[in-house]
Amino acid sequence: MKNKLYLIILPILIVLSACSEQQRLSSFEEVQSQLKNINAVLFSKSEGELSEVLPFSEVYLKQRHTALNSADLKLLNEYQVNELQYLIIQERYPERYLPWPAAINVAKNLNEAQRQKWQNLVLARLEDAKQSKILYNRYELKKIKAYSESESLTDLTDYFKTYKPRSRLGIYQLPNGKEWYQSKVNHYLGNVENPQVVLANIQALTNEYDNHENDLEALSLVEIAKKHCSIVTGLNWQHAFVNLHATFEQCEKQKLVAYKQLILVLAEVDLGIHFQAWSEQQAMVVLNQKLSLQPEQAMEFLGYIVMKPAAVLSLARIYF
Repeated sequence: MKNKLYLIILPILIVLSACSEQQRLSSFEEVQSQLKNINAVLFSKSEGELSEVLPFSEVYLKQRHTALNSADLKLLNEYQVNELQYLIIQERYPERYLPWPAAINVAKNLNEAQRQKWQNLVLARLEDAKQSKILYNRYELKKIKAYSESESLTDLTDYFKTYKPRSRLGIYQLPNGKEWYQSKVNHYLGNVENPQVVLANIQALTNEYDNHENDLEALSLVEIAKKHCSIVTGLNWQHAFVNLHATFEQCEKQKLVAYKQLILVLAEVDLGIHFQAWSEQQAMVVLNQKLSLQPEQAMEFLGYIVMKPAAVLSLARIYF
């Protein structure tokens, strides 16, 4: 049975599609292929066969928008429509002003000719972002500074010496940040939900946890999905073009039981940081009270949550 989010967004997408310029509509596979090409520098781990388009440049933004809006909605299933709508919604939010995703060393995938252009683009975007009070948090800044230094990007290295990050880790602090987070919660849960209610439901389960043992040293939802589930392909480069919601929804739940305590606690911390304005200290208290973690593990998990808001809810949702 189609969920209410699907029923809400499908008519909207159809109307938008009908009102757009006449063009040949694309299948899901064609849209995915276009997005893989556009996002090659962000998605690829090698230096071969990379797109010449720099991430979040004007050309990139235009090509991405065109690809997302070229889909033939009549050929898409519920999961594909939901993910497509999510990616279209994300275009409204501050992502373009913070062009270097902290989870990946973009410069490593650039050739020498592209590196100066990349520095110029990042510098220009970040200066524009300051005018709108859009700033990296300190976790993101630390990562990007390290990338810049390791890749000898001297212009960026010098720039970041005086860059002041925002005071908190959560995206709630960015302009329209709570709405941005809400859109992510809706996507990863597969339904429109109040984050406060979701947090209360999760805490009802995690309040009984006390120093629960955990064997996972680093979190990768994509790797968990690949290990235990039949992969449902998607459109989002951030998850290696795996549709996490659809994949975990269709996965045999028994195979994922071992992750229950860890994922629920991480989901609680995610909602705390990005919706309730928890500090790093508050997040660490919850992690260390409810899970048995080494300091390096705690930092690794917290970093994932900070840089991929709400994504952990795609797995957490099967437990509550």
